[in-house]
Amino acid sequence: MSKSIIEHDYIVIGAGSGGLLVAVGLLKLGKDVIVVSENVGGDCTHYGCVPSKTLLHLAKGYHSERDLNKKESLKRQALQTVRDMIQSFTTEEEKIIPENRYIQGKAQFITTDCITVLSNDKQLDVKAKKRIIIATGSSTLRIKIPGVPNEKLITNEEFFSLNSLPKSISIIGGGPVGAEFATACAAFGIETHLISRSYLDKEPKVLSVKSLDLLQQSGVKYHAARPDSLKNGILQLDDGSEIKETEYYLLALGRKPNMALNLEKAQVEYNETGIIVNKNLTTTNSHIFAIGDCTQSPQFTHLAANHGKFVLKKLLIPFVQRRERALPHVTFVNPPIASVGYIRETAHAHIFELDFSALDRARTNFDSNSFGIVSVNMVSGHLLGVSLIGDFSEELINVFTLMIDEQISILSMSDFISPYPTYGNIFHTLSRDYLSFMSAHWKSHPIGSIKQIIRYIYS
Repeated sequence: MSKSIIEHDYIVIGAGSGGLLVAVGLLKLGKDVIVVSENVGGDCTHYGCVPSKTLLHLAKGYHSERDLNKKESLKRQALQTVRDMIQSFTTEEEKIIPENRYIQGKAQFITTDCITVLSNDKQLDVKAKKRIIIATGSSTLRIKIPGVPNEKLITNEEFFSLNSLPKSISIIGGGPVGAEFATACAAFGIETHLISRSYLDKEPKVLSVKSLDLLQQSGVKYHAARPDSLKNGILQLDDGSEIKETEYYLLALGRKPNMALNLEKAQVEYNETGIIVNKNLTTTNSHIFAIGDCTQSPQFTHLAANHGKFVLKKLLIPFVQRRERALPHVTFVNPPIASVGYIRETAHAHIFELDFSALDRARTNFDSNSFGIVSVNMVSGHLLGVSLIGDFSEELINVFTLMIDEQISILSMSDFISPYPTYGNIFHTLSRDYLSFMSAHWKSHPIGSIKQIIRYIYS
């Protein structure tokens, strides 16, 4: 096995959303950068957002299709259509990084500024003259279930490689991944069991309860338990209940940071929750950044991209400081749930309900399933958090996120002009309800209430 040593100003380890953003940015600026990764696109492209959202779209089309021949064709071709979509993304992303700027392989640190990579039977030692950016992402947690054969125990990674959609499936885990797979499988008419002691437990209970009810109405069988073992064709659950054996058992139990990089050699500290970074995403080695899922941050593709944008900025303008931003997220069940910030009622915060069903747009859509809640700081009038359920939520949450980021008060939105009829008209309802509540309870926060009214009058 031959060995060579190369040097570059920058090394990016990982080619997911965050790593690609940094690498492409540096390349466009004419910087000397090399990307090391086992694939281009990361888990989001190959196993996560791209295939799962494609599957959900196809499932929705299948469910609404009335032509039986078209339905059968759509279902038969679904997984191949998903794989074709993955390939189209991969082809586009592979063109982003020139061949001479990409090394396919797994990186291991050998010093604080040097890695070794096994690539095409060559052992390459790559040294960074300036900085290294770790963007290795995360991977699916796996467990064994006694009695379940290994070939039946799959994750999202194996699901999209199946020859055809299964006739039955048990999904272990009630987080976003489990909820989305359950939504898609049920829409395709697959016998679907969702096994978890909780369902979307990071969302406000009023929304998760409503979502679970709709999921069960779609045909999903929910079991508030954990799997114990498979015996004689029966899956035993820890609450004493049983489920007849299904074709596959999909694990959706969360993700763990990818940190098998020999980080001790790089003097980069970490623990089981991820690589330790400061507010500017610098590790304990000041010449190494870490971004995205491999850190202790929430594991979202859009946050990894945000990290990448900041690191690129930091490399160009060293004195810049990272600003904490509101972090929205969407779970694409039916209808989707979108949230940002935190929902909490305290001495200074009050929770308001958003009755979308009263909006003219909801009435013309015969929409009775949309709902939302917001938490507002009554002293300042600023949003603390929002959670929405409805087909519009994935887009409307962006406006609420901007309000939190830019500290736009509720009363300021009373003059906000939204097209009629749209779900955006909820801002008029919210500002009206807020003003009414504040007027009735202004003595609880007299100074803050007066300041808000003055700002509103003179804005």
